[in-house]
Amino acid sequence: MLRALRFVIVAAVVLVLVWWIAGIPGTFTAHSGKITVTTSVSFAIFLWLVIAVLATMLLRVLSGLRRAPGGFGRWRGGRRKTLGEAATQRGIVALAAGDAKAAEIEAVRARKLLGETPLVLLLNAESARLAGKAEEARAAFEKLTQDKTMAFLGHRGLIRHHVAAGDHDAADLHASKAESAYPGAAWLKTQRFGIAIKKQDFSSALSHTREKSEIAALATGAARAATTDRDALAYAKQAIKADPTLAPAAVTYATVLRQLKRNRAAKKSLLNAWKISPHPLIAAAYLEHISASIERAQAAADLAKARPGHPESELILAQTSLEAKLTGEAKRHAEAAITAGLTDKRPYAVLAALGEPAASAALAAAQEPVWSCTACFTAHDAWSPACPNCAKPGTLVWKTSQSKALVAA
Repeated sequence: MLRALRFVIVAAVVLVLVWWIAGIPGTFTAHSGKITVTTSVSFAIFLWLVIAVLATMLLRVLSGLRRAPGGFGRWRGGRRKTLGEAATQRGIVALAAGDAKAAEIEAVRARKLLGETPLVLLLNAESARLAGKAEEARAAFEKLTQDKTMAFLGHRGLIRHHVAAGDHDAADLHASKAESAYPGAAWLKTQRFGIAIKKQDFSSALSHTREKSEIAALATGAARAATTDRDALAYAKQAIKADPTLAPAAVTYATVLRQLKRNRAAKKSLLNAWKISPHPLIAAAYLEHISASIERAQAAADLAKARPGHPESELILAQTSLEAKLTGEAKRHAEAAITAGLTDKRPYAVLAALGEPAASAALAAAQEPVWSCTACFTAHDAWSPACPNCAKPGTLVWKTSQSKALVAA
């Protein structure tokens, strides 16, 4: 309705204007050399308007011709951009599908059409990584770190590259830069945790976990690696607080106390640890500085009183009695340990040393107690803060025939 009304108004104005021009009286004469043209004023005005319109049209045509090369270039650039974006999208889909070959082809095509834009660099880096071209991927990720918006993704790729190469120092450096590029990223926290563990920087790893089992294991490792007694004591206390049943933590705490000449406190801490969760590591630490065999047997008796009747208490009494040549006591306590359910090699080794007839066969059939990882299920002879196989912290448990999983990691 408004369009029709507007058209009527414009048409009316034009008609009035034409009527007004047609009614102008007089003549118009133009001279050019010997040529003289005479016409009415109204026709002269009309002719002038026609010439103005034609001139305007000619100028627009000339202007269009002048801009034609640039317009063609823009059209061509827009087409390249469209094709490049399509190639990038296909490459991302190929990456998600795990098709390394297709992703690499589309990455090359996108780079040719769009150049080294951040998104194309990311596609090139990820496709190269998927294809196993580590150095090519590294170079693309390095370039990506130069872009302020995409720097985090560049450092993220370099973290994975250096971790795979075993260069944990370089990985840690890029983790710090990634933190600056995108503070508080959850993925980055997990990566920094893993890197710190692989570097055996247990004090740094502690800041990335709240799991008690992990805190106990890592704090024990940090206490062992501490360069000052003060730090070692602080970490050892942290480990004991997180998990009082962790035997390596109890032994580490006692060791630090001894270094500080607090021998009575160290002995008390080991007795308390044995009362909570008897373990051969605690017994070894308790008897460490006693050399005479009879004194070791007496000390073992004091230790066993903290948890009388426990299989490990019976075992340590059997072992120290054997050392002191108290054969009757050694046999009695070894059999008591077996009766309590401890049927690994250790009690049978005592009986075999005593010449018991059936002990040798039982010893050959029995298993050694081991540290076993609850994450990857590998067995290890010694405890460590993190599993040597899968690098998971706090997953090693002490396994004997008496208990499938006496937690001590």
